[in-house]
Amino acid sequence: MLIVSDICIGEGGKNMEFRRLISFGKSSYVVSLPKLWITKNGLKKGDLISLEENGPNLLVSKKENTDQKIEKEKTIYIDGKDESSINREVCSAYIQNYRKITLKGKEIKNNVKVLQRVVQSLIALEIMEQTSDSIVAKDFLNMDTVSTDELIRKMDIVTRTMMKEACKIFSEDTYESLNERDQDVNRLYFLLYRAVLYSLENPIKTLRNFNHSGIDLLKIKHLGFYIEAIADEARRFARHARTLDIPAEKQKWIENEVVKMYDLYVNTMKATYNKDIELALKLSDVKKELDKDIELLEKEVQKIPNLNRVITRLQRLASLIHNLGRVVYTMTYAEEP
Repeated sequence: MLIVSDICIGEGGKNMEFRRLISFGKSSYVVSLPKLWITKNGLKKGDLISLEENGPNLLVSKKENTDQKIEKEKTIYIDGKDESSINREVCSAYIQNYRKITLKGKEIKNNVKVLQRVVQSLIALEIMEQTSDSIVAKDFLNMDTVSTDELIRKMDIVTRTMMKEACKIFSEDTYESLNERDQDVNRLYFLLYRAVLYSLENPIKTLRNFNHSGIDLLKIKHLGFYIEAIADEARRFARHARTLDIPAEKQKWIENEVVKMYDLYVNTMKATYNKDIELALKLSDVKKELDKDIELLEKEVQKIPNLNRVITRLQRLASLIHNLGRVVYTMTYAEEP
């Protein structure tokens, strides 16, 4: 298979092209490159092309010119916008790999703490300059070294801790800790999202540095999405559960359900790391058992205020963990024995 930038030439390729090898002298062969790819990358006769072996594949790419590398910049005007709106715009620019983000407006001086909080909520984004009408933030991350696999593992570790703390919500008020950890997961997810987009824009580097294909990156994005959502639901569950006034036996019952979900989550991540399709399929049946348990508790909804909200969060948790397992058995290719 010959991979030419984002064009795949080989069996099963979506945009398949075949090029015949031509003998050139006694020790070399020549293959022509698609004109569309040449034009798209601004190449001309005499330009250097990079060739790199990757197992049975040959990676062909435009030679990088570091002197012409331009870092993207974004200006966001904040006047008349609330914190949530500004936060969305800043996060969007960060994820799209804008290395310099400038906030401008007459309202800067009256919202400094709010804007600092928005900037500091993102990994490696630092305020470099601040005036009465502008804040300049930059990040100096080398995106070529950011491992999406490592980010997934970090998100997983924090989410496991959150679910453990959620199991103790009736004996220990762990909500504030859960809330802080959830923010950590969010920060990691934004960086993961950014890293995936960067990797898709730089497929040759990604193959070289991490051996990730486009399908691998799609799978990683899905995993990150579900892990972040599971962390959110653990926090929301704790927020509602701490307000319940119910007998000790019902508290114990709910705690046991969360423990079951924790075990399901841990085993699902085990299947993820081991690319164990059979385990992921087996775990998919556990959701049915959890659903039956939760349905039994629904009968008590009318008697106990806020219990319906707790049930909703438990149902959502079970569904998200189930969907996390789906990523394993629908997007992992079994290795041949």
